[in-house]
Amino acid sequence: MALFLLVTSSFWFPKMKSFLDERITEVLEPILEEKGFELIEINLSGSGNSILQLVVERLDRKNVTIDDCVSISRSAGVTLDVEDFIKNAYRLEVTSPGIDRKLTKLEHFDRYKGFEAKIESRTPLNGHTNIKCQLCGVLNSDSIRLRLMNEGKLETDEVNILFSNVKKAKLILTDELIQASQSNQI
Repeated sequence: MALFLLVTSSFWFPKMKSFLDERITEVLEPILEEKGFELIEINLSGSGNSILQLVVERLDRKNVTIDDCVSISRSAGVTLDVEDFIKNAYRLEVTSPGIDRKLTKLEHFDRYKGFEAKIESRTPLNGHTNIKCQLCGVLNSDSIRLRLMNEGKLETDEVNILFSNVKKAKLILTDELIQASQSNQI
């Protein structure tokens, strides 16, 4: 279950999203790590009444609580106000990734080994850019192993895809994933 907290501040996002992502990450990652959190994803949306969403996860892999969101929101809000690189009104939202989370880092593909995922690749893999698969782990510093699903059935052979070829990836909500989450196995 994703948790979130909204905080209003008086800034605006310029249109250089990638620059802002980099700046926000550069400024907030050390603060979050000191508090015991990892910054998983930054989402910037809207104009005028923009939303800055920080997706965070605890380093100890416990569930993110509302108190965690409040604490991060306060620290991040103050830091972003001091840095002053966002100029108009925005809302700051802090949330957990949820059970059927996005896979944004190479280590996520190893951590969620054995679970089903949807991957959108930049170039076709076996003729497809949208892939349903079972994660089989990380092969090396830029290669992910998976077993493709064809019409809901798992193929027997593993294939490799470069992490740099992954445009988007997300876990598929299954009974196994829910059970692992409820028993704190992931």
